[in-house]
Amino acid sequence: MSQNLPAAPVNVSKHASVRLQQRGIPAWYVELLVTWGQSRHDGHGAQVFSVTKPVRNRLARELPHTSYVRAERYFDVYAVVSGDGTLITAAHKQRRAHWH
Repeated sequence: MSQNLPAAPVNVSKHASVRLQQRGIPAWYVELLVTWGQSRHDGHGAQVFSVTKPVRNRLARELPHTSYVRAERYFDVYAVVSGDGTLITAAHKQRRAHWH
């Protein structure tokens, strides 16, 4: 994947490394997410990166089709990066249950 697009190198904490492995999230995707994803401040000095619809559209235009398809399965993943650029954690977004 990395040969197809530029990606920001990400320092990964020990905790984050364990979480990535447990959650089946590849490191190449975290780099893509931090490079291309939408970020917002979490209110505690870190940034949360995620893939929004505009990011999806841009990736569809910029990435080779096979790379986009490979990344698409992880679009529900978000990453939390500390102020010094270290990955704190990454996880799949949880869907909220709607009770009727």
